[in-house]
Amino acid sequence: MDNPAAVGRRLFFAIASALFLVTFLALRDGRLPLEVNIGWGIPIAAFFFLGLGLSVSMESSAEGLLSRWFPAMDEGALAEEVQTEVEDGLKDGNLGGAWAQLEEAMLTESIGESE
Repeated sequence: MDNPAAVGRRLFFAIASALFLVTFLALRDGRLPLEVNIGWGIPIAAFFFLGLGLSVSMESSAEGLLSRWFPAMDEGALAEEVQTEVEDGLKDGNLGGAWAQLEEAMLTESIGESE
């Protein structure tokens, strides 16, 4: 499994690179005139995603701008979090099954009373 911060950083850099490529190709072909203000949205978005990529901190102890969504975790912490999520999912599944059994018992009881 990859570190969420590394994945987020690569994602933002890839988006920025793609937008810079689109800007370059559009300027080269003359499809992005410099006089039109709306055309500057693509390079501005590219710089925005580049800034987001640079703001993702790769240190596990750092509190970066995006550390809540892209935490820098080592393999052990990442494995613990995945294990916790799996256990929570199993507990929720067991709880859902218990509710289904209770509902089935209540419906069976109410059908028995109505007959």
